Amino acid sequence: MIEITPFASGSHGNCYRITDGRTPLLLECGISINDILRNLKFGVSSLAGCILSHGHSDHSRAVKDLMKFGVDIYLSQGTADEISGLGPWRHRINIIKAKQQFRIGTWTVLPFDTQHDAAEPLGFLLANQAGDKLLYATDTYYIRYKFYGLTHIMVECNYAADILKTNVKAGLVEPA
Repeated sequence: MIEITPFASGSHGNCYRITDGRTPLLLECGISINDILRNLKFGVSSLAGCILSHGHSDHSRAVKDLMKFGVDIYLSQGTADEISGLGPWRHRINIIKAKQQFRIGTWTVLPFDTQHDAAEPLGFLLANQAGDKLLYATDTYYIRYKFYGLTHIMVECNYAADILKTNVKAGLVEPA
């Protein structure tokens, strides 16, 4: 069974702890490291990793701090390039690609491309050995894939008409 604990969701930060009872992960780390540590009851070493959808700070704020604490980070090359100053902790970076499945502990993770004004944003299908499937997508206006047998769906999004209009004018988002 999948357990989801939201630490934060919204424009000020996104961070979720998920576990299947055997392998705990963070989805996003867009809040301060102090807030993450407090929510984890300072058990950061129990984490098997942190998966990032994209590099905007409301999703990646604590990435460098987590790497300093020894947490492996899973993200696209575009997201890694978008986050500056990863420096001496680069060995904690695991580059992942859309439609290339990988494993973290008892989780099988299938990243998929999403549409967002970020460098190489991803969504994720996470499956555990019990047959549970979690779909996670954030800050995207469209998911082009179909997923079957889902037991959990996490979608986080914000709507701001002014940002949408600006992004349509800039060609970052297709008009409806």
